[in-house]
Amino acid sequence: MARTDFINMGIKKRRVFFRVFPGNRLTMPLLLNVWEQNGLDRSFDIRLAAAAPGRLSPRQAGALEPGDVFIYSFMTPHLPWVAEEIGRLRTGAATPPLLAAGGPHVSAEPELAMACGFAVLFRGPGERTFLQFGHDLLAGKIAAGQTAVYDGRRGTTGADPASTWERYMPVSAYFKTVPPLEIVRGCFWNCGYCQTGGLKPRSRALDSIGAYLEELCRRRMTRVGFIAPSALEYGAGEQGCPDLERIAALLRLCRQSGFRFIEYGIFPSEVRPDSAQGEGLRLLRRYVTNRRLTFGAQSASNARLAAIGRGHRVEDVFTAVAMANSAGFAANLDFIIALPGETAADRRDLLELIKKLRQKYRVFFQLHHFFPLAGSPFARRLPSYLSAAERRVFCDLKKNGLASDWWQAGEKSVHEYFAWLKQKFPAVFKEYH
Repeated sequence: MARTDFINMGIKKRRVFFRVFPGNRLTMPLLLNVWEQNGLDRSFDIRLAAAAPGRLSPRQAGALEPGDVFIYSFMTPHLPWVAEEIGRLRTGAATPPLLAAGGPHVSAEPELAMACGFAVLFRGPGERTFLQFGHDLLAGKIAAGQTAVYDGRRGTTGADPASTWERYMPVSAYFKTVPPLEIVRGCFWNCGYCQTGGLKPRSRALDSIGAYLEELCRRRMTRVGFIAPSALEYGAGEQGCPDLERIAALLRLCRQSGFRFIEYGIFPSEVRPDSAQGEGLRLLRRYVTNRRLTFGAQSASNARLAAIGRGHRVEDVFTAVAMANSAGFAANLDFIIALPGETAADRRDLLELIKKLRQKYRVFFQLHHFFPLAGSPFARRLPSYLSAAERRVFCDLKKNGLASDWWQAGEKSVHEYFAWLKQKFPAVFKEYH
């Protein structure tokens, strides 16, 4: 008798917990959408296990039952608390749950994720592989104690065709909120600190975007936003060749759909400084409702920009800020401090740049701390940590309203990660330099 026949007869469904926290809020609705569009969610007892990072316990999840499944998606900074949390889940039940994980870290370092206790891993985009996983669960093909790796990376057989990616969207009946839609997958650039680059990007077709907009309208939502590593390179066929007509078509579609708030060119669809052109910025000003644009400046040193493979110069940052202000936007500038190889002189250059730009333009500085992300070119590089004196100077920027203090949380996170790695996986820790 087929599994679906048992379900129709009222046999208890297998419970599948989706572990939700702020770091994966954009991912889980998409995974559920894959199952919902194919009717698989009705074959399981779907539960959202929402809790602060590291705070989920067996009691919070409810008394664990044989056959329970927990789905995780996470990035490298999350690994220490994820490992601790699943350790509690494994030891807090007579029959440990089946633990499955995907996301950027798992895609890049599956061995470390499996060593932490995950039995099922997803590498690369998950639309196709998560669907297969659901069918395998339903058919009983994944037994207790068994390990499996589902590989959805491009270059593997049958992996991630454009038609599969564009069919799905981050809209789920199990979530009240709807995350921004990913409209560019991949990146022309291959910056040292980032996991996204290395593969030629693909842009989502307008009819696929239209289906997403229709669903937002059905939910009576008034705000729409998108995910793109480089907002003005949506639809571009190559580096430095923006397709403004396609961007205009995207934004017109949003306007015609009746959205009051159209957010583009700001997180999570920032603008590369070297892609900022007068015509493109004026186009954004015509359609978007955000009155700030975010530019990924990353460093105030041309030598450092070259070392990380950024592909633009400091001069491009000044030009982008000036053009943004001229087009009617204030500018947010993202910088990463403590990059590998960064020097005290590089940081003095940043402080000087902040001073110069603030004197002339409407600009705010968003400071982040370098973290070696698995799968990035700098995955095994150590940060160039700030000295005590430098820390005081950068803390004063926040006090004076010049910059964010987000870098402090990043600094804490990287210290915690290395302390955990050194204790749990010393051989891996020794690979960092």
